[in-house]
Amino acid sequence: MHPAADQTELAQDIRRRSLERWGPSLETVLVGRDESLQESLRRLVRFAAAESPVLITGETGTGKELFARALYLKSLRSTQPFLSVNCAQYLGDQLVASELFGHKRGSFTGAVSDHRGVFQDADGGIVFLDEIGDLPHAGQAMLLRVISEGEIVPVGGTRTKQVDVRVVAATNRSLDQMVAKGNFRKDLYYRLQCLRVAVPPLRDRGNDWSLIAEHFLRLLGQARDTVKVLSGEARRTLANHPWPGNVREVRGCVETGFYLSETGKIHTVDFWEALEHDARTNELDGVPLVDPREYCDRLCSGEVDFWTLVHRSFMDREINRTQVRAMIAEGLRRSLGSYKGAAELFGVKPGQYLKFMDFLRHHRLKPMRRHSHA
Repeated sequence: MHPAADQTELAQDIRRRSLERWGPSLETVLVGRDESLQESLRRLVRFAAAESPVLITGETGTGKELFARALYLKSLRSTQPFLSVNCAQYLGDQLVASELFGHKRGSFTGAVSDHRGVFQDADGGIVFLDEIGDLPHAGQAMLLRVISEGEIVPVGGTRTKQVDVRVVAATNRSLDQMVAKGNFRKDLYYRLQCLRVAVPPLRDRGNDWSLIAEHFLRLLGQARDTVKVLSGEARRTLANHPWPGNVREVRGCVETGFYLSETGKIHTVDFWEALEHDARTNELDGVPLVDPREYCDRLCSGEVDFWTLVHRSFMDREINRTQVRAMIAEGLRRSLGSYKGAAELFGVKPGQYLKFMDFLRHHRLKPMRRHSHA
């Protein structure tokens, strides 16, 4: 397969821009042709022309930083700095304040000289804040000030400094639930979530896993001047895998198989251990588990409607297809197998029934059933 065949024209343009801007070290390659990925990319490009903050949501391993780089490359700030920060690395308020917003000499033990901080270094450009849900409360307050006022105060300083920085944040967590529990500032959440892009999980991207696997095999082969391919039975195994670790899991699986295979063909046995390990690891990562009965109870009580609790959460990638199917199955159980009855239980108005069914069909959310009474 030619390298360009696994990318759309938009993705090829982003890759070209990344090579011009950074060279091979930060080559930004977005492999895949599934419509769900392309829809998210088109949305991202529209947001690139704006100046407001952008929130990128998605499970672990889906490629949120690649999306952030793509937005930067398509923006008017693409000739200015792009700095990436993982918020999970900052455990203390003073440390996050110092690293992001700078400090003055003598402001705390170890501050032997002035430090500019990420936001001053990125002036005119974009700061990408990965794992924004892990940012300490003090950092959240300071970030809100940057977004709202365009100013910072270094630790130990008394004067504000003006900065012109666009914020792009990413998370694999449900920020609205964190807000409800008091773990994330509501005002900051509302500033971030206006321009929101969801990166789809790999299990919802059709055959993209195969294009991604071929991409990594090609890179490994080029680096070691050898060619290896997936056997037929290996492809069948991978085609039935749910990829809880997403693109990152594909890469690890392919690398393991590439190095352990003793011939030019990679078989399931060559990567099976890595696949099993990733599956066990990712049971604890990514999208939180959802109790379908609890969701159905909330819908049936009228506490919240279907479009808010299920539709929006699914479209924002906060719950996945398997979880929604389980909710629908629970609703069907309670309505004796009737979709109309389930819709009524879920608070879907009669005039919205066709919209409800179209949503289920379009996103393949109808659970497998032997008999239908709808």
